[in-house]
Formats: sequence, C-alpha cells, structure tokens
Amino acid sequence: MDNLDVSSGSSVTPAMSMSASASTSQTSICSSQCVSRTASDLSVDQFQASHDQPAPQGMIDPHTVSSQESLDLSLCSTGSLGSLGSLGEPLDSADSASISDVGSMYTVTSLDNNPLVSRSIKGYAIVEVRARAKIEKVRASLFNSSDLIGLSSLEGEDELMEMSTEEILTVSSVNQSLFDTQGSSALEDYFTEKLIKGDKVVPPARDVLAEIFRSCIHSEQMLSLAPAKPIKVSDIFLSKEQINSQTPGNLLQIFFTNVRPPKKVLEDQLTQILRKYGIPKPKFDKSKYSKAGKEQHPGKVVSTKRPIGKPPGKDRSVLNSVRTALSEKKPIVKAKSPEKGSKPDDKDPEKSPAKKQEAPEEKYLTLDGFHKFVVDRSKQDIRSVWRAILSCGYDLHFERCACIDTRHAQRSCKKWTLEMDVALVQYVNRLCRHLAISPSRLHPHEVYLDPADVPDPRIACLLNVPIESLRLRFALLQSLNNTLETFFLPLVELRQTHTYMDSIAALLRESKGLVFYDTKVAVMNRVLNATVQRTADHAAPEITLDPLEIVGGEIRSSENTYFCQAARQLALVSSTQLCVKLASGGDPTYAFNIRFTGEEVHGTSGSFRHFLWQVCKELQSSALSLLVPCPSSAANRNKGKHILTPGPITYTEEQLLHFFGQLLGIAIRADVPLPLDLLPTFWKTLVGEPLDPEWDLQEVDILTYNYIKKFETINDETELEALCAEVTSHHLTTESPDSPNKPCCKFSYVTMTGDEVELCPGGRDITVVWENKDSYAVAIRNLRIQEIENTHCMTAVRAGLGSIIPLQLLTMPTPLEMELRTCGLPYINLEFLKAHTMYQVGLMETDQHIELFWTALEMFTQEELCKFIKFACNQERIPFTCPCKDGSPDTAHVPPYPMKIAPPDGAAGSPDSRYIRVETCMFMIKLPQYSSLDNMLEKLRYAIHYREDPLSG
Repeated sequence: MDNLDVSSGSSVTPAMSMSASASTSQTSICSSQCVSRTASDLSVDQFQASHDQPAPQGMIDPHTVSSQESLDLSLCSTGSLGSLGSLGEPLDSADSASISDVGSMYTVTSLDNNPLVSRSIKGYAIVEVRARAKIEKVRASLFNSSDLIGLSSLEGEDELMEMSTEEILTVSSVNQSLFDTQGSSALEDYFTEKLIKGDKVVPPARDVLAEIFRSCIHSEQMLSLAPAKPIKVSDIFLSKEQINSQTPGNLLQIFFTNVRPPKKVLEDQLTQILRKYGIPKPKFDKSKYSKAGKEQHPGKVVSTKRPIGKPPGKDRSVLNSVRTALSEKKPIVKAKSPEKGSKPDDKDPEKSPAKKQEAPEEKYLTLDGFHKFVVDRSKQDIRSVWRAILSCGYDLHFERCACIDTRHAQRSCKKWTLEMDVALVQYVNRLCRHLAISPSRLHPHEVYLDPADVPDPRIACLLNVPIESLRLRFALLQSLNNTLETFFLPLVELRQTHTYMDSIAALLRESKGLVFYDTKVAVMNRVLNATVQRTADHAAPEITLDPLEIVGGEIRSSENTYFCQAARQLALVSSTQLCVKLASGGDPTYAFNIRFTGEEVHGTSGSFRHFLWQVCKELQSSALSLLVPCPSSAANRNKGKHILTPGPITYTEEQLLHFFGQLLGIAIRADVPLPLDLLPTFWKTLVGEPLDPEWDLQEVDILTYNYIKKFETINDETELEALCAEVTSHHLTTESPDSPNKPCCKFSYVTMTGDEVELCPGGRDITVVWENKDSYAVAIRNLRIQEIENTHCMTAVRAGLGSIIPLQLLTMPTPLEMELRTCGLPYINLEFLKAHTMYQVGLMETDQHIELFWTALEMFTQEELCKFIKFACNQERIPFTCPCKDGSPDTAHVPPYPMKIAPPDGAAGSPDSRYIRVETCMFMIKLPQYSSLDNMLEKLRYAIHYREDPLSG
C-alpha cells in the first residue's frame, strides 16, 4: 500500500486531516492555504469535507474561510474502483471516496485592535489512490494547481510568491514516511488517531494485536504432534523464549523485531518489556489437573506430552518445570544420581518447591500487557508501531494483505481452480485498463474487489476468496507472466497448434487465459517489429482517391467507395511493402500514403486515419455487401453489430475479403483502432476458437434460437400441430398431403440472407412430424452454425491478415483481446486523454479557457466525444493504452498521442467570435480564449456537428 503526504511549510495549527475510504494507496496533502474552490486540473473525483467546529478561545473565526473545501484528485484514480464494465461499456470516470476529518482548520488572526489579517493555514490531507503508479501524477497535478495553493486571495502574497511551490506544498508517500525519521509531524497525529484513543487501542487495532499475540501460541501448536486444544487468550502467558522463537508464523517475534529501537538487541528489549509490562504466572493448582490425561497449565502455550518416567508424580512436576521455564531444565536433570538411588528421589520434592518459589520472579507477557506496551510505544514513536504492524502483513486499514507463513500460503493455493485464475486475470486486465498501467506495475496490495464489482458474473467465483489469498495468487500470476514475456514466449514456436496437439504451443493455447493482455501485446509487438519487410530506405506506396465519388455521403456504386478504390490499387503492390514497424512518435510510418484528387493535404497521418474511418463506415453500410447486420437486431439485441455475409462468394468478393483482412493487419501495425462493430463470433472464428452452439446462436439469431427451443420442448403431437400452425401463419400456407386442411412444416428454412434452402436432400417434400421433429431442430441449428462460421469468407480474411502479420500470433489472444487490439474501446476516457495532453506556446493547464475546455468536454456525451476526437485527429477511436504509462519518455507515445492545445493563429478580432481550428496530423487544437463556458460549448458543438471538410490534415 502506498500513501502520499502533502505537507506545508507554514506554521499554523491545528491542521485538517482527510482520509479516503478505500484500502490501497493513500496520499497525505498538507497545504499552506485554505482551498476555496475545486482544483481545476484534477477534474473528476471530488473530496469534500465540511468543518463546522467552533474556533478555540483566543482565535476569531473569520468570514473569509469557507467551511467546505474540496480536493479534486480524479487524475490519480481514487479509492473506490467502481464497476470496470465490459467491452462496449464506458468505465465510470469518477471514483468517489469519503473523507473523515481528524482535526480542524482555522485561520490565525491578530488579537490586538488592528484589523484582522488572514494568514496562511497549515493543513494536511490523506488522500487514497488505487495505484502506486499514480502518485507522481498526483504530485504534478497538485504543484500545477493554483486553486489548491490559493495564492491569489491572500494578503501577504508577496512573501508567498518568493517561496517555491515545493516550499508551500509538499507531497510524500505515507508508507515511505513511516521509514523516514524526519517526516511530517502532522502525519504522526494521523497515525496516532488511527491506532489509539487516549490510553486505549481502537477496536480494529485491538483485533489485529490479538491475532498477532495469538500467533505465538498457534505457531507452537502447529509444531506439536499432539492435537491442539483451544486456549482462551486470557489464559496465555508468554515467556521471553516463546516470544523470541523464530517458529514459522510467529508474528509476535516479527512485531517486536520491527518495533525495537535501532541498534538495540531484541533479547535485551524483550527483557525490559517483560520487566515493565509482564506479570508473574498464576500459581498452578495441582489438584485441578491431577486426573487429566494431559497437563493443561493455565499459562501453558504448548501441549505437554504424556509422562514417560517411572515415578509419574515426580516426573510430572519435572515436566512442568521444563515447560514453564527452560532455564530450570539442566538442574532437574543433574539432580538424578545413579549412586544414590533413594536419596535423590527424597530430595526432589524439596527442590521442586524451591523452584516454584522462584517462578513468580519471572514475568510473562499477557494480552493486556501487550496492549499497554503498544499504547506507550505509540506515544513515544508511533511510526515504529505502524512499521511493525505492516511487517506482520496488515495494511493501514488493519486488513490482512499477506499470508502468515508458507503453510498458510500453500493451504490457500490448494483451493484455487483454473476458472478462478482466468477470472482473476480478466479482472486484473480490466483494472489495469481503468488505471492506465500495466499489470507489472500493479502491486499485489492494490488488488481487491470493490463492492461495485460484486454483481459482475465474471468474478462471481472470487467473491468469497480471502484477500490475502487473492493477492498471493495475483503475485504468482504476475511472476509467471514476467517469466513468459522475458524468457519463455520468445523461444516457443507457435505454429501448427492444431496439428501437434502435445506441443508447447498447444498447451499455451489451452492456458492462454492465465496470460495478461499486456503480456500478449508485448510479445506481439516484439514479433511485429521483428517481421518488418519495408525499411526506411524504401518509399511508401501511394494511392490516389477521388473524394468527389462520395460527396454528400451517398455512394452511387460500390466501385466508387474508398474501399474498392484502394483495393484495386493496392492489389498491384506486394504485401511485403505494407509490413512496416509499429507506429510511434510524432511522425509515424504507415503502410501507404494517400493523395486526394483536387485536395492539397499536408502530412500523411490525418489523411491515413480518415481513410480508415471512411472505409469502416462503408463496410458497415449498404454500399458494400461484405458485412450484414446481426439478425438478432430485429429483436433489439446486438443492434449495430455486423457479421460476415454468409453464402457462396465470387472471385471479386474473395479479393475484397482478402483486402479486408489486410486492412485489419495494417490497422494493428499502425495502432489505429478501427471503428468496427463486429459480433464476438467473428473474432472467435478469426482466432480459431470453436463456437458455442447455444450461446453464439443466441447472440447471432435470437429468433431462430427461440424457434429451435420450441421444437425441442414440445410434449405431444397437439403442441406440434399448434406450433406448425403458428409458423405457417407467418409464411405461405403449407398443407399436409395426408390431411389437406392441416398446416405443416417442411424440412427447409430461410438463411440469414433471406433465401430458402433445403435442410436435407428433398427437404421441401418432407413434412415435420412427431418422429422427426428433433432432427428438424438439429438441422436448423447446424445450418445457422455453418452460416456463422462462414468458412469460405473467413479463409479469405485470414489469408489477407496473414500477409501483413504472422498468423501464429493469433494463438495467444482470446477473441475479446483480439478485438481490443484491432478495434480498441468504443468510448473515450477523458482522464486518460487529459493525462496525454501537452500545452504549447505558453499555455498552462490552469489557464481559464483550458479549464473551460475540459469542463465542456466533461459535459459531452460519449457520442459527442467520439465526434470531437474525429474532428481533432480524423479517427473516431483512440488507443486506451500507451507505452509512456510504464515510465517511458514522451517520444514513446502511441499516435495520435499526445493531444496538443495551442493558441489560435493571429490575434485579430475578439476571441469569442473566432472558431476552433485543428491540425489532424499533429492532433493539435488551436483554441481561442473564450470568455465563458457557454461560448466554449457553442463553438465546440459547432465544430463537431457542422464541419464540412474532413480533409484538414
């Protein structure tokens, strides 16, 4: 768990503490000014705390300080994760987190007769973020926030302006401050409030301390061969040797090791602790336990064994002495003398009472004494106590986040199944997309299920899994993926997985659900860059398109579409010339360049992206017949989705499908998400996964699925006749030859293209009766499955794709991951876009018109955001991931990132009368300084709805 401390350099008390509610990363923010309004550069999640406490005597509550203050830290992703959603569903852009006050915030005013002067306020806030990787973004956003510092509203501004931002506002990790002896003193109050109240430990901490205390006896019982009996915590008395035992699972020894002062021996520290907080063990009532088969000392922590000596009574007393005080063992053994057989036995009873008289002098630690020690130690050094708690596997919310020992870890791993592993990998993939980081940078302590994720059926098998087991399993999968990506996958031959069923590639195909999406993409990108055919020395192919053929949005003939124009010209170009390296940087290399007849276009990026957008629009329209709408859309299911047109194909259609496959590969190498809405069945057949006869048929054609179910569930011939009558009423009436007035069904059915075909030879002459109704239902199901598989069309598409990228890369990704890699996400994540935006020519994120710009975009619908992206960079979808998320330099951005905002050209006229201009090749927006939000909204909506010329690249 990571935490961030933002402290102030000014000297006014008391301070305000705000603590978020999630359980992963925390940020402490201490500022020298009162925050009077929301920080505009941290724009979605609001942390608001109300402080209506009266000021202490001697302090006057000024009217200049608002009682409500908000910290907006959405950029860094806050505590509550929210529903991650699935493909096609936008993630919640705001993650709420609650804030609880630990102190109050006041302004310090003069107490004489002079006018009141507001001074800077010292305060701190603990803000929790989900991912450790976001802390640097929190720091940068806070330092850029003039609202948070509030310099413009204070007298004495000149003095503050002489201070640097880092002197006014400091940011640090709460976890790191536990190991910093010179950390913020304000955080000590926060740590103390979370652990103790007065002279008592808070209830959550009491439970944790009790578990740590009991772990000492539990670890000893695990080593004992005798069955362990439950012992009340009030009956536990621990000696120094027991506390200092390095038995696996003894958390008490770990606690005292980390809480002890530096350069002090643990054994000496334990001696002092027992001398001050220990108590003598209660006297042992021998008569109470004389008849028991085993000894059960009230203060015993380890079960005693059955006595083996001949004199039972004497040996029992000896064993008691050995168990309670190890130092008494040697004298007892030496007391036996082989020469004097009876005298030593007579002296043993005399020595035993003497030992018992010395026993009270040795003190033992109880749970109450342990609590007293923690309270006193917290008042001296609260950081050392928290270090000890964290080292025992707990977090700042007193939740166990690590297994106690290896045995605990092994037991938890035995309960895991392959289904649970796949569900955890899918959850981590969605979490990392939401946080814009890779799983390699996700800490195991940042993995937990949010209450909003409970309804998700994909993680239903993970709901009752302990959090420490969940995090341990993630750490294992994280290590596995790191090994696969670094050492193993580059050495594996991924081809012929269907031919050699026992090959490593076949095993990887079966276990691909255990591999993170980012791992697969990293390996895929490495292979794509290694299979480049066209180097920088060769000029890119160029095609010429006539935009006049599609003026007005109506295409008179399919031959005039951009798709067909490009297919005819690129058919003459070798596919090796289209295999280029992955697009990166500000001037990426694409498969080909585009020139528009009668248009002067500067640059290649904008026109290339516009071409791909226009081609996808044509493919999903009636201008081309390669795709058809999903039949289930007639029942308001999967509306807007398309599938490959089933049926026989001509040579021309085969060539067009081949080019369609090439475009998929070109888009992958260009990293331009295609705005294609295809059913999952398309991606299943593309990667070679078998179809599910139930689920996939239901998704593609729900009407046919229901029709088949009716025939499969009828119980008698009367229901069959009624069903046939219902079917024939919607079609041409067909009468049974045996009963001319009786309607019947024949062994024929309508295809998805509207043609009626026979389900078997002579099917139009075969009547559906009770005896063959099941065969009729199976025949219809097989017809639909064959149409969905569409082998001939898919073979042509795969051939085209294989000419651009190696087909063995399709072995690893799942259908959903292949769709993500090719088509991206159908929505815009504003926070990710804002994090990948640059401000040029003196503009800053805190400028008024920049704040109005982002506020306006936040008010847009997803449809309007997609139109804005199309207006700004000529593509409707933008990548949801970028290499810079892993700390790479800015030059490693995936095009079209980063978005750039610059002032408009020239300075003539009023800013409110000017329009927004863009340079699509550079993803640059030239934004006038509009004076109000209404003007900003009006000009943005005009730009995205009424643009006439999309060829501005």
